[in-house]
Amino acid sequence: MDTNSLRPFFDAAGSVFAQMFGLEPEASAPRALDGAESHDWEVSGLLGIAGSSQGVLALRFTMALVDRLLEASGVESRDEQDRLATASGLVAEMTNIVAGNAIGEIAGQNLEISPPVVIKGKNHQITWPKIAPVVAVDFKTSLGAFELAVCYNGK
Repeated sequence: MDTNSLRPFFDAAGSVFAQMFGLEPEASAPRALDGAESHDWEVSGLLGIAGSSQGVLALRFTMALVDRLLEASGVESRDEQDRLATASGLVAEMTNIVAGNAIGEIAGQNLEISPPVVIKGKNHQITWPKIAPVVAVDFKTSLGAFELAVCYNGK
């Protein structure tokens, strides 16, 4: 599986965690996803990529990791509703930053990203477009693991 065109996405995920939280994520080897696998992710940030290439990016977390990231950022919530809204905002913003940083590194492409959406629920399923294989990389940090999955038909 050739994942060279996806390298900017996976590099951006590691860089965002290092810059925002001082964490050095350890990446696994890329693997193919079909979208029907069971998983432990409870919240995903999704966004679309459009222009001279198309794609979808999903940044996936457990709520425990999101809570730890918020705590590490010094963010406090007034109540459970506020915590969930703040968690969704963090996941959306991180997804946006990862995608923005990645497409900024892709030369020769005219690309735009959609606003991110956040999906919650244990073992939620994503129906990926059939434009390219879906490739995922798991990342481990001292606060917990996360996954970046990308379906992108770029060159």
